[in-house]
Amino acid sequence: MWRWENQDQIVLWIWIGIGLFFLTTLFITLLVINYLRSIKKNKQKVSQLVRNTKKEYWENTLLLQEQDRERLAEELHDNIISQLNLIRLNLTDKNPEELNRDLKKSMQLIRELSHNLTPPDLDEVELADLIADYLDQVNKNIEVIFHHITIRTPISSPVKLNLFRIVQELITNILKHAEATRVDVSLRISLNYLMLTIEDNGRGFIMQTHSGGIGLRNIQSRAQKIKAIYKLKTQPEKGTKFIACMAIQ
Repeated sequence: MWRWENQDQIVLWIWIGIGLFFLTTLFITLLVINYLRSIKKNKQKVSQLVRNTKKEYWENTLLLQEQDRERLAEELHDNIISQLNLIRLNLTDKNPEELNRDLKKSMQLIRELSHNLTPPDLDEVELADLIADYLDQVNKNIEVIFHHITIRTPISSPVKLNLFRIVQELITNILKHAEATRVDVSLRISLNYLMLTIEDNGRGFIMQTHSGGIGLRNIQSRAQKIKAIYKLKTQPEKGTKFIACMAIQ
């Protein structure tokens, strides 16, 4: 009798073991299924994030292109076309020397505009030289002091281009709105960081009233693209100072 009861207990424990095995297998299977579902969801989230990032990138690119076209149209209308119209209206009153001088001025404006729109091969020129060449042209209209302390360290073409466009944007705003007589530009490049400073002695402005302008939005967008931190300090009648800093990777 005892042996029979002992066999029943053994069978019971076997069934308990089988049950525990199946429960454990079921639990592990559910964990694996949930894990696979989680991976699938994460992949979908990553894919959606990539799509959103690409969409945002192209939207920003199109926005910058439209802003560049607007500035080009403005430059053509305000500077070159206006200058040519003056030549046309006064054509009969001008002597050949005056006419030649005015035509040369218009041609110079076109060359400057072309240079600003299509900078040279960025792989072949240092950032300091690129900025210096541009400021040499600006120096004809306003006193420009350019200080640069740089070492030869690799800087990518996108960083050069975006910093160069930021300089152009700021200088253009100074020439058009600041009524300044002097601009100080400083560029410092070390092994680990880059710092750009542009300061004028113009009339300044109230920051809150211009925070939504196209120029400032353009600067903000370009700074974000190269992961630069910047600060714009200005007060009425106290000039404007722009400082940008970024790590060199």
